Amino acid sequence: MRLNDYISSLPIGQRNEFRERLAQAHNCSVSLIRKWEYWPPPQDWDTEKVKRMSRKHPAELVSVRITEETTGYQVKRSDLRPECWGDE
Repeated sequence: MRLNDYISSLPIGQRNEFRERLAQAHNCSVSLIRKWEYWPPPQDWDTEKVKRMSRKHPAELVSVRITEETTGYQVKRSDLRPECWGDE
């Protein structure tokens, strides 16, 4: 499951709380978490919008494990970075 799909599946009132919890676990900003949500970016985004609004999740195993654990393993490393981890 993609990170965006996981967050979208949460009740509206819990989405920002989850983003804050994930940002705290990664020691980063909530805005960076939001950018991770938009990877891969929608196809209708132009290059400039992708550059501003979308970032790949870090590929390091420590970062991937944090996200996997925080999502209860519903989002897997192969979902976050398929080019690094492939289908598992």
